[in-house]
Order: sequence, then C-alpha cells, then structure tokens
Amino acid sequence: MGFKLFLLDYPLKGLIPQQSYQVELAMEVDGHGDRIQMQAFLPRSDARQLIIEEQQATGLFTQNLQSEGMNRIASWEGDGVQGHQEVRYTVLVQSKPVRYELPEGQSIPAHYPPSLQPYLMVEEGIQVDSPLIAERVEQLLPATQERTLAESLTTIHRHLQDAFENRNFSGYTDALTALKLGEASCNGKGRLFVALARKLNIPARLVGGFIMEGGSKRTSHQWVEAYVNGHWVPFDTINDHYAEIPANYLTLYYGDEVLFKHSSNVNFQYRFTTTKRLIPRYEAQQTLGDSIFNLINFYTLFERVGISQDLLKVLLMIPLGAFVTVVFRNVIGIETFGTFLPALIAAAARETGLVWGLIGFILIITITALVRKGLDWLQLLHSPKMAVILAVVVVVMMMMTVTGVQLGLFELAQMTLFPIAILAITAERFAIITEEQGVKKALHLMATTAVVIAACYAVMSSLFMQSLFLAFPELLLVVMALNMWLGRWVGMRLMEYYRFRHLLQSGVSNA
Repeated sequence: MGFKLFLLDYPLKGLIPQQSYQVELAMEVDGHGDRIQMQAFLPRSDARQLIIEEQQATGLFTQNLQSEGMNRIASWEGDGVQGHQEVRYTVLVQSKPVRYELPEGQSIPAHYPPSLQPYLMVEEGIQVDSPLIAERVEQLLPATQERTLAESLTTIHRHLQDAFENRNFSGYTDALTALKLGEASCNGKGRLFVALARKLNIPARLVGGFIMEGGSKRTSHQWVEAYVNGHWVPFDTINDHYAEIPANYLTLYYGDEVLFKHSSNVNFQYRFTTTKRLIPRYEAQQTLGDSIFNLINFYTLFERVGISQDLLKVLLMIPLGAFVTVVFRNVIGIETFGTFLPALIAAAARETGLVWGLIGFILIITITALVRKGLDWLQLLHSPKMAVILAVVVVVMMMMTVTGVQLGLFELAQMTLFPIAILAITAERFAIITEEQGVKKALHLMATTAVVIAACYAVMSSLFMQSLFLAFPELLLVVMALNMWLGRWVGMRLMEYYRFRHLLQSGVSNA
C-alpha cells in the first residue's frame, strides 16, 4: 500500500465513491402473430461519458448490434410475436460536466477540412439555403458588422433561448416551422440553431440523448454542438446551457436522427428509468492499472479477459463477508447455516437487494425442505436424494424468476444468481434439524442466518470497502491474518457471557 501511495502516487480520491447513473430503457409492443422489428440508438463511451456495464433482456427477440459512423445502433427482431412483449436494456453510466470558454474576437473561419463539410450543408429539416434563414441571420448579425465566432454563437443562443417559447411538441419540427411559429420543442430549436450557425459558416450538428433524472419518463432530448477550434461545443436552448453540458446528459446519437424505429401497428411504448448510484471511481483504478511499475494491482489483467469491475468487486468482497460470518460465529456466538453461506447469499443479493434476497432465500429453503420431507417415504440413498433436492432448488428459483417478471418485480427475477448447490445443502440441513431438534430450533437458525446475511450485505455493499479493496487488493492478506487470529480464539463468546451472566455475577459477588 505504501508502494502505491508514495511511489506510484495513487490518487486517494479513488477511495471516494463517484455518483453514477443506472439507466433502464424498456420498450413494449403488442404482437398479433406478425414479424416485429425495433431499432434504437445505444450509448457509447467517449471523453465525457463512460459506459461501464450493459445488460439486456430481449425476451422473444433476437438482437443485432452495429456501428454507423459515430452512432451505435441496436435492432431487435421477432417472428410470430403474440401478445404484450418487452425488451429491456440497462446501462451504468459515469459522466462528467463539460464547459468551454469561447475565444473572444476570433473571426469565423472561411475554410474547413473536408471532414467538416457535411456539417455546413443543407438537410431536409435544416433549410440553410432558405431566404427566411438568411433574413433572420441578417437581423441578428448584420453583414455590415464584423461577425466573430463567439458573438455569433452567443447571439443565436440568446435569441432562441429568450425570444422563442419552449413547447413540448412530440412531433417533428423543422427549422423553418420553428422560425415561423416563434416556439418549438428541443428538436425544432435544435434544427433552427444548426441552420443559423451553418448559414454563418459555423459547422454545427444535432445531438440526441436523454437527461438522466431520478424516476421514469417517456421523453428524450436533443441539443446542438458547434465546432470551435477543434472542439465540438454544446448548446442547449431549452435549458439554457451555453457552451456547457451537465453531467446528467447522456449522449445516444449524433445527427438528425429518430431515436426509435419500429414496425407499424404494434402499440410501441418506451420508458426511461434512472436511478442514481454511488460506485467506486473507475478512473482512479484505471490510472493505477496503467502504470508499468504496478505489479500488485490486477485490475487491468482482469479487464483484458472481459471480467468487469462489478464482478471483481464481488470476488474481493466475498472473503470480507466470510470474515464477518466468522466474527458472528466465533466472537459473538451466533450459529448459522454453514460458514460461508451468509457471505455467498449476500454477494448474490447485490442484484436482488437485501429485502428480496432474504425473502427469496427463506422461500427456497422452506419449499425445498418441505419437498425433501415428502421424499422420505421413498427411502432414497443420500446422493440421489440430494440430486433431486438440487433439481427442486432450480425449479423453485425458475418459478420465482417467472413470477418476478410477470409481477414486474425484476429484483425477485434475479434469484437465479443464487448459489444453487449451497442452497440445496442448506435445505437438507434445515430438514434434518427440523426432524432431530424441532421446528423451533430450525426457524431460530434460519433467523440468525438472516441476521448474519444482512450484516455481510451491509459490509460487502459498502462503497468505501469496495473502493478500498479495489485500490488495495493486498488487503486480502489482512483479512487472512485476522481469520488466523480468530482461529486461535479461546475466550468466551459474547452470547455465552449473556447466557451465563447470572453465574458470572454470582461468582463475582462470592469473590
């Protein structure tokens, strides 16, 4: 750790969690036995936004992913689709705000390289060659005056922001329509901004995306970027962002595009749902991993083989969760089902959440134990009986997943991530304890196991601990040392102090 901190100059800010956004896109259609096609733009990583994790639930549809220019396009197809169907796409985004200072007094360039010529041309909804566009440019910035780059962009932005009303139009609005109406939504204002800028020989383009705010909504957003001294500078005349863009703007595509395309007569609906999350800083881990002197950080090695940071967090947190279980068993004196079960269930509950994880765990153990009790009359050998119990666990988990999807409880639908073999062994032990020591003892053990699972979950989901172990995985050696120390524990447990408190108090009074 000292080597990293003092020789590699590891940034300690990497231990402070960073706010990120979990965005879910749900697309719904109603099929009538025909072929259904859907298409949407998906985000990609760039200098401002980092796409960390992507997950998809495509249901009956097959997905195809392709790149066209700067855009990433996903399409979903399904044959003979019947009834209400849904496709879900979830992504975790780390983004940062961007702000530019425009150079004062710089003239508008007369020539640009060929790569920028498309951003000066006329398009279907961006009528750069219209006399009305030329007339408005002359009103705002007379040709008799010197037109500087900063002044031109400032004038256009302020004109659209102050003189045009914001309207929540759901349809298509081209530049001329917005100009005539004096009001528009984001796409109308965006096209008019681009038309005015291009008329002044300033390359400009539309950007489509989504504003990441807590909750669900059915609206996307568009803004504009103008080319200034080698940079694409953002402008948003709906929310008055001049030469800046906030961190919660997610870029999905570039150009005058339509976010969604789909087959007709399918009652297509979409919904964005955003949840703010704190996660360990990716950049700090990556900075350390890029060092050629970093011989004790394995993050970049895992990344090369496609193991995500999220999975690496789980691997590093399981030994810590096991240590928490050891503390509860050896120091506090709380008995659990198995030594490592609480840590493994807590790790699996990262997708379900603690509440649904505990509910699912209790239901699986209870149902499987009841089935196991019903198998007793068959007098099976132990190994075949355990194989049957294992299959029962899988069936119960699949039923819970189906139920979760049907009820919209997608946290419950993640039960398939739970350790199947461990659950089967636990159900067997629960049934045996019920027979040998009674239902009360088995339920008590179930309750204490749930308490330890909750404690493991609290420690393992701690953002500080995750950041600390990602930065310094050698701390696992400390966990091993603590386990060795507890392995030589010969004192009384805390629960024993409580159980024998009267005897201990009487011993003190006699002395």
